[in-house]
Amino acid sequence: LKHLQFLAISCLVLAAETNEDEVIPSVQMLAVQSRCKHSPAEILRMERIILDKLQWDLYTETPMDFLNIFHAMVMSSWPHLPPRLPQRNPSLHVALLTKQLQHWMACHQLVQFKGSTLVLVIITLELERQTPGWFAVITDLLKKAQVGS
Repeated sequence: LKHLQFLAISCLVLAAETNEDEVIPSVQMLAVQSRCKHSPAEILRMERIILDKLQWDLYTETPMDFLNIFHAMVMSSWPHLPPRLPQRNPSLHVALLTKQLQHWMACHQLVQFKGSTLVLVIITLELERQTPGWFAVITDLLKKAQVGS
């Protein structure tokens, strides 16, 4: 517990560096603003230790990544679907699915399932509810996603 703040600030520095769209504050500024008792050099050393433990692989697929990929696969393979969807717009539809995914991810009973599985279930349920020919669409998506029955 005594190193938790140190670890947290080091992870924050890593997260800030991997998000290339944002302006990254200096390590010294982050250390001062977080009231971390460690020097910027120590924070950078801890950053290196974390990177080594993660084998320098900071990217992990998120359920949101799967939602965007699977939704795009469905929309590109089945271009006639958007008029049948309630929003009639793929962007609005994926926004609705995103809200559902966020709700599901907050449910502790569903944490045991992989994000890709949850996304496939959400898309399946939504298409079943909205689209008469939903089974062919999902079967096609499952083949492309290389998921067996």
